[in-house]
Amino acid sequence: MARRSAPPQASVLIVAGGRGTRFWPASREANPKPLFSIDGKTSLLADTISRHIPLIPRDRIFVLAAASHQAPFRRALRGLIPSQNLIVEPLARGTAVAIAYGAAVIKRRLGDGVIASVAADHYIVTGEQYRRTLADAIGLAAANDSIVAIGIPPTGPDTGYGYQKIGSKVGAGFRIEKFVEKPVLAIARKMVRSGRYLWNASMFVASTQTLAREFATHSPALGTDAEKLARTPQTKLARAYGRLKYDSFDRVIMEKSTNVLTVRARFSWHDVGSWDRLSDAVGAGGNVMRGNAIALDSERVLAHSDSRLMVLFGVRDLIVVDTGDAILIAHRDRSPHVGRVTEELKRRGLERYL
Repeated sequence: MARRSAPPQASVLIVAGGRGTRFWPASREANPKPLFSIDGKTSLLADTISRHIPLIPRDRIFVLAAASHQAPFRRALRGLIPSQNLIVEPLARGTAVAIAYGAAVIKRRLGDGVIASVAADHYIVTGEQYRRTLADAIGLAAANDSIVAIGIPPTGPDTGYGYQKIGSKVGAGFRIEKFVEKPVLAIARKMVRSGRYLWNASMFVASTQTLAREFATHSPALGTDAEKLARTPQTKLARAYGRLKYDSFDRVIMEKSTNVLTVRARFSWHDVGSWDRLSDAVGAGGNVMRGNAIALDSERVLAHSDSRLMVLFGVRDLIVVDTGDAILIAHRDRSPHVGRVTEELKRRGLERYL
């Protein structure tokens, strides 16, 4: 099979924002979630970079991260992409600002072209199928002057994801008729049964010209601000950046635009947003053991130990994570709410564990 190649001006913006509080205690201020390793070998961020190659050259792959995480990201990116391709946000201001600013920086560096915006912490193991899907999205975005999303065929009704309702066929993709944000279970079941809905994975592809037009239409102030910020010296960026207050890219642009298409993903995708979702992604309903951990007569447990021996005996539906200085023990059902732990630690003045 001939190797696919993207249009020569395609670039990737990997958005590595967020603190990953639902992955505490493995995810910390000094070790944010994109640097977490699922297999104990490579980080989510390194996996994200590698699955774009050879479709996208390394010098056209950019990572956007918060200034508070700059040091660990610079270390993690050494040898993966050029050091100047780390775009630093002074403050986290949501995905609308991140994508607008990141795209403006890439345009200033490389000129006009197609940009794919993806998250740094998704779990995708089928790299070749991913690259085929992304190549389709890049071609569709260039040919139709549209924003193209990548939609995930749902494996079941899930209330934790947003959905795209697909309409008429356009080339390798479909028009998006509307977005549905995290429906209740009864609605999710109906949508999945209809076959007309895809999960919204927040992966977007568009040319810089299309993005500029969409921002000018739906959020002109942010579009103008992003262009100015891309020209602002880093020493003066924080003050201007701090004044920006916008919602997510989905709400600011995607849900308002009439020029949005989607391609159906050909790859296996998991948004490992919490310990239980990680367990579902790699454990297929069984036990997931990482590091120095053993399970006996136990079911549906995730155990992660960085050093000390951990033995789970006769238990089920537990998440147990030991990082040396902190231990988390949680029921799987409570895993999506682990972020509350970090709030409590902050309230108690235990910032050294954050």
